[in-house]
Amino acid sequence: MQMIINYNKCPPLVKTIARRLGLALDAIEKWTLVSLLIGVVVLIFSGVLSRFVFHYSIAFSEELARFIFLWGGLLGASAAFKTGEHNGIPLIVNRFSPRWQRVVEIFVATGILVFMSYLIYMSGVSTLKSFQSGQISTTTEIPVWVINFGMMLAFVIGAIRCIQGFFLGAFKAEQRPESKKLDVEG
Repeated sequence: MQMIINYNKCPPLVKTIARRLGLALDAIEKWTLVSLLIGVVVLIFSGVLSRFVFHYSIAFSEELARFIFLWGGLLGASAAFKTGEHNGIPLIVNRFSPRWQRVVEIFVATGILVFMSYLIYMSGVSTLKSFQSGQISTTTEIPVWVINFGMMLAFVIGAIRCIQGFFLGAFKAEQRPESKKLDVEG
């Protein structure tokens, strides 16, 4: 679902940065997610076809599909921050006054950023350790640091999208499509 974002409420510098960053990230995310989805479908289909039709198993297809699915899931989750498609409870938040809704919005954005920062740090540590150890995956023999770096990159993009969504109003309860459907008055 596409959300209409009003850039006019942002300060000029934030508006310019958010617009440019948003357009670049939109294009990168779109084509990366499409490519990853096509890759997963092709790998799984070819693995199943080879196993059940030709009675030959492609050893690397399952492991590689797992890595691609992981990257796609994390990158897709980061894309949801921009439009406010993350978890939220608008039924409760909409009962608050506008001032308290803003407090909740700031609290949620801060909590998400703290959590994303922790994930970035931990995946960075894991990436560094796997790089130093030279560890490789079992079947595909892809260096594990490459897999971990993909996760860290998704978390960094998620943090950027969280900041972008906060400034563009994606965390506001009245901006989310499901809040318009709910009758919170009675």
